[in-house]
Amino acid sequence: MDNMLTNLPHFLLGLGLLFLILEVVMGFTTILLLTLGVSMMIASGLMYLGIIDESLLSAFVVIAVLDAVLTLIVWRPLKMLQQDRAPKEVKSDWIGTTFDVESDISPEQPGTARFSGVAWKVKSNANIAQGATVEVVRVEVGVLHVKPVQ
Repeated sequence: MDNMLTNLPHFLLGLGLLFLILEVVMGFTTILLLTLGVSMMIASGLMYLGIIDESLLSAFVVIAVLDAVLTLIVWRPLKMLQQDRAPKEVKSDWIGTTFDVESDISPEQPGTARFSGVAWKVKSNANIAQGATVEVVRVEVGVLHVKPVQ
């Protein structure tokens, strides 16, 4: 049985599979590893079938052409998959928590609250007097959006 390192089609097949595994592990973040791995596997198959010569020059040329063609084909669909989506609403255990505010809060003047050693900015669409009980309705990074409890 031929050794993988001495048989070019076996080597290309193994290297192509390695590139595809790396692409999957990295979470499909690069298009190059995907197209290069697939083009190496196709070139290996063409060598096994005898369509192309088992030489490094033939392998490099075929892999380069296949990689370019595959990149042109899959570039736009994969780029669309990588686009940012609309921000998702944060789901937090803080939502529904009630507490008494330590200062007056208005839409123009946010207040502060201290929970778990963190100073949170407290915002509201309504005017809230100091000492009023409020409920957390939305959470952002460092910001609690509250409404007065009736």
